[in-house]
Amino acid sequence: MNQLPPWARLRDGGTSRLPLRSVLLAAHPDDETIGASVALARFVEPHIVYLTDGAPLDRRFWSPDMQSASREAYAEVRRQEALCALQEAGIPSERVYCLGAIDQQAIEEVPRLTYELTKLLVTIQPDLLITHPYEGGHPDHDAAALIAALAIASLHANSPELLEMTSYHARSGGLVTGEFLPGSENVPQCELQLTRAERERKSRMMACHHSQRAVLASFKLDRERLRLAPSYDFSKPPHPGQLWYECLAWPLSGEKWRAHAIAAVTSIGTLA
Repeated sequence: MNQLPPWARLRDGGTSRLPLRSVLLAAHPDDETIGASVALARFVEPHIVYLTDGAPLDRRFWSPDMQSASREAYAEVRRQEALCALQEAGIPSERVYCLGAIDQQAIEEVPRLTYELTKLLVTIQPDLLITHPYEGGHPDHDAAALIAALAIASLHANSPELLEMTSYHARSGGLVTGEFLPGSENVPQCELQLTRAERERKSRMMACHHSQRAVLASFKLDRERLRLAPSYDFSKPPHPGQLWYECLAWPLSGEKWRAHAIAAVTSIGTLA
């Protein structure tokens, strides 16, 4: 029988923290709550790195509450919401970082963002790096997957183990949340059935992200999943058919995203 990796002990339950230092790379404030609230509360001294400030340039994508505000004010609201949620998981602001990309445009800054993430990993020396899968749900989620892979590759033998939390993706023209795309069932993974206390904590964390309440209504509280990150070919679509953000007719297409990704990998030169 294959031995479970140490991080899979999360599914055993309990309230004590596992002796694994982690960094969670989230594309936006609230992604950490959606995908990894249990990991945040159970790993020792987790650090949170936000790829973007959560505020797109286009007001069409802003919360209805913030339509009269500036983009900077919206970003600050999202930052404060994140700090509120992370406080519920026992994470102080000193362990929260933002790399400063604009929401929906992280793929345009991959070399800089990879450099900044790599510097943090060298400083923090985590055992685990947790981020999004490459699934075409949101261009920034996919950028996080690419940036994490590039940072891990650049660190060679000194790199942390790369894990993924669930996000969302398209299936038959609809939205699927809380599940990974089919096809990577052979990689080590664990499903976490949240206890009542964990569901209540996750609900409080979600409530902190008040500006995103309409979006968060699509996500359930009962389970979370983590897995070892598979190897990706970022020059190819993550699945056949339209990606979720293409279904929504966002400005950035999957083809344009992949062109940016290929250019970034060529520039950095650390992925085979």
